[in-house]
Amino acid sequence: MDAIIIGFMGSGKTTVTQLLAEKLNLKFMDLDSLIVDHIGQSISDFFKDNSEEKFREVETEVLKQSVSLNGILATGGGTPIYNVDVIKEMDLPVFLLDAKDETIQRRLSEKEGRPLVDKHGLNGIIELKHERDIIYNELSDYTIFTDDKTPLEVADEILNILSK
Repeated sequence: MDAIIIGFMGSGKTTVTQLLAEKLNLKFMDLDSLIVDHIGQSISDFFKDNSEEKFREVETEVLKQSVSLNGILATGGGTPIYNVDVIKEMDLPVFLLDAKDETIQRRLSEKEGRPLVDKHGLNGIIELKHERDIIYNELSDYTIFTDDKTPLEVADEILNILSK
């Protein structure tokens, strides 16, 4: 693994990580996709028959396995919260993609299929973001604010840091 991208949903992790991996000619890895490959079903189907605790066990297992792969990894928004020690032990650069509350709300209102948004609503989701921000900031080596930036600009910013 060459770097880890963390952040709350709507921060741009997946898009930015894809662009960054392309620019570095490295493999793009999305932890949720790796989990789906591991369990052989969608995450939403997995949750129909299993608890969140069981999901987090699988997530941690797949995260630990991913460290031996070459590439750039985008985690799920909750991954850092439940895997603080695992991420610290990886000894890799961790980039936090962050955005203002209004930006997150706007981005999330434009997309369907976010179970946590459906559960908490847009205002509740910001409360969850604030709770998670403490751990995100603790784990990150670099914070990149994505407000008013294109995903390409964010990827270039990370690329500049990695090339130093």
